[in-house]
Amino acid sequence: MKRKRPIGGGASSVLVAAGVVFFALIVAFTGGCGGEETPTPSVDEAGGQDEAQQSSSSATTGSAEEASASVGEPVTVGDVQWTVTKAEWSDILVSRFGDQEGNFVLLNVDFWNNSNQDLRLATPMLALVDSEGREYEPDIDVNFFHVYGDENMFVGKVEPGARKQGMIIFPVEPDSSGFKFRVGEAKFASNETRDIELGTLTKAY
Repeated sequence: MKRKRPIGGGASSVLVAAGVVFFALIVAFTGGCGGEETPTPSVDEAGGQDEAQQSSSSATTGSAEEASASVGEPVTVGDVQWTVTKAEWSDILVSRFGDQEGNFVLLNVDFWNNSNQDLRLATPMLALVDSEGREYEPDIDVNFFHVYGDENMFVGKVEPGARKQGMIIFPVEPDSSGFKFRVGEAKFASNETRDIELGTLTKAY
């Protein structure tokens, strides 16, 4: 007597074999695609990086161009130009109003107004900075008592295109040294400044 073969046994074997092959393909595909690749910057990203590097280089160059000037060198701040023509120190001020003892820095300055409006100089617009970072403003009374007439930079206005030459006196501490003259645009709304290194000061009297 012949034993009957179970129905469907051949089909089951075929399904099992197909499943094994399919699983092997999935594993192979997953293994090939599973590794992370380092993203390559796009053209736009590379261009942005180049622009950032160029901007950084330009900023460095700009800072170098804005380096401090020295006595005799003009500096431009906005629409005005400043030049320190002489820098001295003194422990006494002599004038027709009497002598005043102390410690003073005397600057002869040349100022050009290249703007389209009248400008009036004021003491908060200017500063003397020493090597320790201490800032000194001109004393308005000292300047009015010891600087004559039109030589007083705080007297009158400077018209557009006009030049004003005069002196500015700064009272300073006895231990101050290494001064630089910080100048601005002669406008209260402007924060732009430049520094003029004064170097070694000579005695005025």
